[in-house]
Amino acid sequence: MLVVLAVGIGLVSLFLFWVTVERDYWEYLIYPKEKAADNYTYPQLRYTVFDAGLLLCCLDGFLACGLSLRSALLERSVSGWTYRTIVIYFALFAALALGRILMMAVRRHGI
Repeated sequence: MLVVLAVGIGLVSLFLFWVTVERDYWEYLIYPKEKAADNYTYPQLRYTVFDAGLLLCCLDGFLACGLSLRSALLERSVSGWTYRTIVIYFALFAALALGRILMMAVRRHGI
C-alpha cells in the first residue's frame, strides 16, 4: 500500500512540477524578452504566489515519495518523518485546491 501511495504522490508531483516550471519559464523569462516592445506585463502576484506554493507542494511530494519508498524497501513501518511529509503534502495540496477555487471566484467578480 505504501509503494502505491509513494508512486502516486511521485507521479502527481512530477507532472505538476513539470507543467509549472515550463509555464513559468515562458511567462517569466521568454515572453518578457519577446514581447518587450508590446509592453508585456508579468502575471499578477496572486498567480506567482500560487505557483510558488505549487512548487513547494511538489518538492514536498518528492520528499514524501522518497521517504515512503525508503520505508517500504527497508521493510520498516512508516517513520515519523515519512508520516509528517505525507500529511504536509496532502494539506498543501488541499490548501492549493481551495486557493485555486478562491482565485477563480475572485476573478469572476472582477477583483
